[in-house]
Parts: sequence; C-alpha cells; structure tokens
Amino acid sequence: MMRRLIAVLALLFLTHPTAAKEVDIKTVNDYIRQGESHWYTSHISSSTFEVYLVWNNPSSSLTLTVYSPDGVSKTYSDGYDGRIDGKIRVKIADVLPGYWFFRVYGERVEGAQQYSFAVYEG
Repeated sequence: MMRRLIAVLALLFLTHPTAAKEVDIKTVNDYIRQGESHWYTSHISSSTFEVYLVWNNPSSSLTLTVYSPDGVSKTYSDGYDGRIDGKIRVKIADVLPGYWFFRVYGERVEGAQQYSFAVYEG
C-alpha cells in the first residue's frame, strides 16, 4: 500500500506543471486562480502541527487538502470552523513523522487571489 502511494504521489508531482514546493521556511505567500492547484510538502518530526491558509476574501473559495505520510487525506474548506472568513486553520495531533503534502486549490476565484500558507510544528 505504501509503495503504491509513493508511486502515485511521485507520478502526480512529476507530471504536475508545478512540483510540490518544500516549505522549509514554513510560510509561503502566493497567488492562485480558479481551478489551479498548488502543492507543498513539509517534513514533520513533532507529534502535532498546525496548518494555516489565509486569503482574507470570503467571496473567494479556496480549499486545503492535507495528505499524511501513510496516504490518508482530508479536505478543509472555509467555514469548517463555523465562520466564513477567508481562513482555514487546522491543528493535527498524534501525527506520523515524515513528509506531509498539502494541496491548495482555487475552488472559486475571480482573477488571482493572494494567499498565505504556513505550517508550524509543536
């Protein structure tokens, strides 16, 4: 199962026009258009971490999908916390150490939407 997941992810990232960017600095500022996906990866060594996606324009809709090293994924949208505010904040606990992948997707965007993406361990 794990080998299959690695093969699928490798194929996806090698054939995707923008390969996953490793988030060494832990914060990225970028722009996204409707229908685009931006991929990021971060090596997580602690037992918990937080992920932030902020675009401060609730009329745009972005989603964040988090992929664990064992292939489990979950997608978050603005409003999962009960507020439509152009922010997604996710705290993940009891995590597997290793490379985690993150997909930011421009679900509904007019023009280009600026966003900040951050991963914080601990």
